[in-house]
Amino acid sequence: MVSYDCLHCGKCCTSFGVCVTPFDILRISKATGTKPTEFLSVIPEPPERERTEPAILMEGQRSLIILKWNGEMVCTFHSDLGCAIYAARPRLCRTYPFNLTSEQLEDMKSRACPIRWLPKDKKVYLKDLREYQKELAAYGKIADEWNRTQGGGLDDYLRFALPKAKKIASILPK
Repeated sequence: MVSYDCLHCGKCCTSFGVCVTPFDILRISKATGTKPTEFLSVIPEPPERERTEPAILMEGQRSLIILKWNGEMVCTFHSDLGCAIYAARPRLCRTYPFNLTSEQLEDMKSRACPIRWLPKDKKVYLKDLREYQKELAAYGKIADEWNRTQGGGLDDYLRFALPKAKKIASILPK
């Protein structure tokens, strides 16, 4: 049986690290008035993962930038009331658990969702997935440039990436 629309159960917010792009970081920081270092964390890149967000060299180690966890794998913005940054949530959260393949929604093979579901309004998901693909492509270029410099720590990365993302965001097609 297929349900229509997310249950808002929060399982995806408490099951894995939410990878963020520099564009997500800018949106979240603006919406919350919080410094990125207060809501970001860096983890080693897992040997196997289902998503393709770029890995960043941090102190010489391939790493992922994620939203901090409160406790074991619980997103810092998740509570019993839901997502505290819902309107500014990362593109990954907006599009989970789907990918875009040939302009069609493709269900991810593994997912945190307790049921299989499809969105009532596929147009919104398709739009968000297209925007996510554009941002991931731009993020890939930023990551490649950063990784060629052999990097540094999170603060160094943010000083490098956020101005570039801000400039790119102003010209990305909507």
